[in-house]
Amino acid sequence: MKPISYEEIVKATGGRMKKNIEGEISGVSTDSRTIKPGELFVPLIGEKFDGHDFIKTAFERGAGASLCSEDRKYKISDLEFEKPLILVKDTKEALLKLAKYYRSLFDIPFVAITGSVGKTSTKEMVAAVLGKRYKVLKNEGNFNNEIGLPLTIFRLDDHEIGVVEMGMSGFGEIRRLSILVRPKVGVITNIGVSHIEKLGSKENIAKAKLEIAEVLSEKDLMVLNADSPELYAKKGKLLPRTLFFGIEKGDLKAEDIVSLGQDGMTFRVIGNGIDFPVKIPFVGIHQVYNALAAVAVGLEFGLSVEEIQRGLLDAKPCKMRLEFKKSRTGATVIDDSYNASPDSMKAALKVLSELGKGKKKAAVLGDMLELGDYAADAHREVGKYAAAVTDILVCIGKHAEDLARGALEGGLSSRFIYTFSKKDEAMACMEKLVGDCDIILVKASRGMKMEEIVDFLVGRS
Repeated sequence: MKPISYEEIVKATGGRMKKNIEGEISGVSTDSRTIKPGELFVPLIGEKFDGHDFIKTAFERGAGASLCSEDRKYKISDLEFEKPLILVKDTKEALLKLAKYYRSLFDIPFVAITGSVGKTSTKEMVAAVLGKRYKVLKNEGNFNNEIGLPLTIFRLDDHEIGVVEMGMSGFGEIRRLSILVRPKVGVITNIGVSHIEKLGSKENIAKAKLEIAEVLSEKDLMVLNADSPELYAKKGKLLPRTLFFGIEKGDLKAEDIVSLGQDGMTFRVIGNGIDFPVKIPFVGIHQVYNALAAVAVGLEFGLSVEEIQRGLLDAKPCKMRLEFKKSRTGATVIDDSYNASPDSMKAALKVLSELGKGKKKAAVLGDMLELGDYAADAHREVGKYAAAVTDILVCIGKHAEDLARGALEGGLSSRFIYTFSKKDEAMACMEKLVGDCDIILVKASRGMKMEEIVDFLVGRS
């Protein structure tokens, strides 16, 4: 981060300092445990914590300054005239305002990526492609919300382009994040049923994702999945230029798709006057869509076919997303425990089916969260899909019975279906259940922490 002064922080956030102190900060942190000397501490308020309780600790660890909500200043009255404290109406809102100001200091283009599934893999591919010519800033891990994205923006320094993924749970979030980022290119990977609990329908989910287009001009570009009906319905109806990608249809299409097993996929990119082969070190046909989006972005920024090909080859799959590991018994464990939705569950099960041909297969599946009234039906649907691709099904969580019911409907014998309401109960007999399997998929929503089962299988616990 390039240093900014206390005065700039006050102006950007609309805050105030009771005692004018000159100085500057060299970074921004929301965690007093990891704050570095000279950084600005932003105390956030959560359901079970109040960061204002740690302002004093942040200063003890070298914080250069700290924000403080006006209604929490009673917690630091003894520091008010001693330390550079900037009082603001709301610290979370101030974090966004400050990030928006800091973003304005850099005249570089951004690519903003959203969608129901595939955001992170697409971000990694886009960043790897653009990295063949530019110095790229990208968000790490799950820094894709109204806290994580501002912290990513504060890492801007001598970068030439930014690539960020943006998550959401309801209306307005993508709009606010897009206003912060000011992208020149927006990408929507697909529309699924993640967050349907709050938004009610796939049409509403598409509407929320398409808020990204509101900040783009007619000179900017939206890159959209043509095989996602809710997105293709917007063809010719958006202000920015559009480029649609897909397998069934689109301006850019993937043809001659070949699975290389754990080594990835190959296919040809055809359309808009181009025709060239690519290889990606990612498994699953859903990753072909993500790669097509990366190709579209690379072409928009003038990269050559060779640069795009090399970039896709260099892209790295993310941890706990279709990550291959070896169990203590020698089985292949597919760790896809980072998150889950009905669409990503089916995609992972398809990978299990493709890579497990001629082998004994097991799927260890947990709850998919944030599905609301659709949850029971969604789990039953996934269970039914699993019945066709796996030999053993282990169901864990509140919706274990729904998964099992779907598997029974799909024709899997009850002798090969196991249900557990708690993860610990499943782990106690996991080796007995899947110990003779050759390939094992582990997947659920992040809140289930299914990586603990992966660690048990590979011998780390």
